Amino acid sequence: MRLSTTRSAALPMLFLLGSLWLTSCGGDDGPTAPPPVVIPGASEPIIYSKHIQPIWENSCAGSGCHMNGDRGGGLALETWDDLVAGAKFGGVVVPFSPRKSYLLHNINTDTALAPVAITRMPLSRDPIPMEQVLVVKRWIEEGAKNDQGEIPYGGPNRKRMFIGAQSEDKVTVVDLEKMTVARYISVGTLPDATTPPESPHNVLLSPDGRSLFVNLIVRGRIEKYDASTFEKLGETGVGNQPAQIITTRDGTTLYVSNFSYTGAPTYIVRVDAATMRVTDTIYDVGYAPHSLVLSSDERFLYSINPGGEDVTEVDLSTKGVVRRFPISPGLPVNPIGGVKYEPYHGVLSADGKNLLVTCRQSSEVRIIDLATGTVTDSIPVGRSPLICGLAPNGRDLWVPNSGASSVSIIDLASRTVIATVPGLLTQPHAVAFSADGKKAFVSCENRSGGSSSHHPVAGEEKAPGILYVIDTSTLNILKQFDIGSFATGIAVQQ
Repeated sequence: MRLSTTRSAALPMLFLLGSLWLTSCGGDDGPTAPPPVVIPGASEPIIYSKHIQPIWENSCAGSGCHMNGDRGGGLALETWDDLVAGAKFGGVVVPFSPRKSYLLHNINTDTALAPVAITRMPLSRDPIPMEQVLVVKRWIEEGAKNDQGEIPYGGPNRKRMFIGAQSEDKVTVVDLEKMTVARYISVGTLPDATTPPESPHNVLLSPDGRSLFVNLIVRGRIEKYDASTFEKLGETGVGNQPAQIITTRDGTTLYVSNFSYTGAPTYIVRVDAATMRVTDTIYDVGYAPHSLVLSSDERFLYSINPGGEDVTEVDLSTKGVVRRFPISPGLPVNPIGGVKYEPYHGVLSADGKNLLVTCRQSSEVRIIDLATGTVTDSIPVGRSPLICGLAPNGRDLWVPNSGASSVSIIDLASRTVIATVPGLLTQPHAVAFSADGKKAFVSCENRSGGSSSHHPVAGEEKAPGILYVIDTSTLNILKQFDIGSFATGIAVQQ
């Protein structure tokens, strides 16, 4: 090991970007000199109190802005626990992911190392020496552990949320207690930097919450992970552009749609969830099937087919299509000249009698009576609705409107939009709920790079996705924070 020389009277170091970070700070707290910064050897384990804490005490914490009761931007740096608690907007460290950690962004000066924040710290003073920045980077790469070897947001009993990051082959893991990004799971098998994304388009949790399934829509495969340790448990090829995975209630069987605008009917694949082996294929279900829904008794499988402008009903005992429901009466299969409605995603009503289907082109939700196989209602929503979700109360359908930056809330009793949550940053994609129904989670693709109050402006390869946390009773936005790029499907442990 060796000591690093640094200035002990540096001005405050803040970690929140833009105006959020620019809060006033006090001067030095007193004459006591901070401990020296010790640079560990390459093979020497990093100890937080010995190698990391002195960096803060010699730069930002010691100036008073993040210490002795002061919390610039809501962030304190007196202890490891303080740092892990994060700032007003959320966490500043993502274990094992330095390039995703705002802590590193705000002290970094080299875009080849990691993104660089618009407001570098220490503010208006010389930067933290690069040798110290590299120690912080290595500490995060190794899990951002405390002196006891504990990883932030770790442990087998924590409840988590998983969100696909389609453009960077990752799944974002959010800790539900702290409501912050706890980890990024790298998915797929191809090198991220040298090949096109394999594109995790959707995610699914097993009914017991112990296994996570990810469909790679470009790669044509699905993968299985341990939802606690994030270890990869298996994978299998499932054909052309798997768009969605669903599971039976007992968790033994998966069904996977094959979404492809090839002009020919495609198929659904059945997979053994334990062995990850394909056990059957159901052919000719429709054109470009995207969403799948099981009937309440699990005798029938409904395939929502954007390319065919219809929904097909499959009898799982015979594996044959028994009925076809046009999304509009009299509409032909695979209409010539392009789709007018484009049914995209479906959910079953709480009583199992109706199928609720978002239509991306016509910007509405259509309701299909499963007894008669007819469309009984259409409800206009915002432009380009995608993955809707039925609230735990069974009465409200939340609909993310990708083209309108909003969420429409439909009361299913009156079949009307009773509220709209506006102002979400670019391309809301999916919605899910907390177990108690008090919070709704909305993922936003953010492919257009909508502004975010605290993401770096230099060295970031792709605009981050955004997650909104919404109070379902007041419809107030409780929190928003950056997640993996091109955020898509959501799965929440209950």
